[in-house]
Amino acid sequence: MKNTTQETNRSKTKIVLWIFIMAYIAYFSFFTILRMKTLYANYLDLGIMHQTVFNTYRALTNFDPTRILELTDPLGQNQIKRMAIHNDILLAPLALFYFIYASPITLLVVQAFVVGLGAWFVFKIAQIVFEKSPQHNLLSLLFSVGYLLYPALEKANMFDFHAATLTTTFLLAMFYFWLKKSYGWSFFFVILSLLTKEQVGLTTAFFGLYTLFFPTKRENKNANFSFLVAGVSLLWFILSIFVIIPYFRGGNQHFALNYYGDFGNTPAKVFLGLFLNPALLLTRLFALDTWKYLLTMLGPLGFLSILSPLQILIAAPEFGINLLSNNPNLRNIFYHYSSVITPFVFISAIYGSRFVLNKFKIAKTVMLWWLLGFSLLFAYFQGPLPFAKNKEIHPFIYPIKEASVTQDWAQKLKDENLKISSTGKLAPFFTSRRYFYAFSQYYPAADYLVIMPSEVYNYPEKESLVPVYDRLLHDKRFELIFKQDDFEVYKKI
Repeated sequence: MKNTTQETNRSKTKIVLWIFIMAYIAYFSFFTILRMKTLYANYLDLGIMHQTVFNTYRALTNFDPTRILELTDPLGQNQIKRMAIHNDILLAPLALFYFIYASPITLLVVQAFVVGLGAWFVFKIAQIVFEKSPQHNLLSLLFSVGYLLYPALEKANMFDFHAATLTTTFLLAMFYFWLKKSYGWSFFFVILSLLTKEQVGLTTAFFGLYTLFFPTKRENKNANFSFLVAGVSLLWFILSIFVIIPYFRGGNQHFALNYYGDFGNTPAKVFLGLFLNPALLLTRLFALDTWKYLLTMLGPLGFLSILSPLQILIAAPEFGINLLSNNPNLRNIFYHYSSVITPFVFISAIYGSRFVLNKFKIAKTVMLWWLLGFSLLFAYFQGPLPFAKNKEIHPFIYPIKEASVTQDWAQKLKDENLKISSTGKLAPFFTSRRYFYAFSQYYPAADYLVIMPSEVYNYPEKESLVPVYDRLLHDKRFELIFKQDDFEVYKKI
């Protein structure tokens, strides 16, 4: 009778969880599509991701392998491979979804679906960790709902599309299947994670070491699995950084090395510089924005992650990449840079809460209210949902008025053989083609230019782009064929 009651409660809990998951997927699919259609998405990064996946899709439909993972250089006019920017080759298999609908919309829906599904793996991990607790169903549900309300996750989901954002779910699945001793499935998700971005291999290598040295009795050691994960991960990272990316960059190093220029100008020198410049290292680690970043990452789960540091230290390489960078965007949860860290914040918080429950014998309801309170508190003060203090509702109530005419011209210029150049907010509508040029000095390579002049004057690069736009206005090779408010179309004569 007791087992029957437990199964009934578990089933009810799962139903509630799936309602939350489907609500998340529906909302963020709708919101990100609306965000694009109201001109709040950008060339960087929805436009370049779409062009890469679209070209791979066309490689499959036209039997043209030269187009696999191809895009136009965002800083030039030549065709390059995606690996010249990031080694996120998971973009290639995503092209299969374009056989259903070849549009940036597809990427946005896939992203919302995969990220939302991560709540299921949070639930399953918590079920295992709390299996001896009489309230394990409710605890598991609260962690899963906390995941769906987690500000860093939601904002990464909102900001265009990145393969790295999918890593959150892949890494959660990796950990769950390891707990279940389903090593084949765990390794499968290790591979998927590696394909999302070049540096992820450092984190999965740390996971391999964790499974070798720190498993509990519940988590039996499998040395072969551990060595395989760590070895493959390190090999992929080394190949990505020292071989693949430099090869596709024509022998040049990864562009992001500039973020660590204070430590060195090559990967090896950066690594050595961490030891040779301890003062700079400590300055970066103990900077004010470091503490703010840690607050925003750990606060939504009531700082429980601190109580089980071994699990969160699996993400130590990613923390290092973000905290030591001279680019503050890497410590801004609005972007996707925390996606590799998020899974281990939740995993460690789950273990941390078990430690508290077992060590201090506090009432289960105290833990439940602690989790719920911090989750709702941070969702209100930092989250983007409509009930939040700083809610992201611009696409709902402030659509950019050029949105309608942009979509009209996207249809008029849908011939993918045309070469188009546009400003950033318009780009996602015009990148369904082999050749697309971000508006710059290289605009003469295009057949049509689609421009919002206000973007030119508001770009961070406006000092270089305003003279380019002024040159266009007097360029006899192009004629203005349409103008409406802040929207212009030029055609090559």
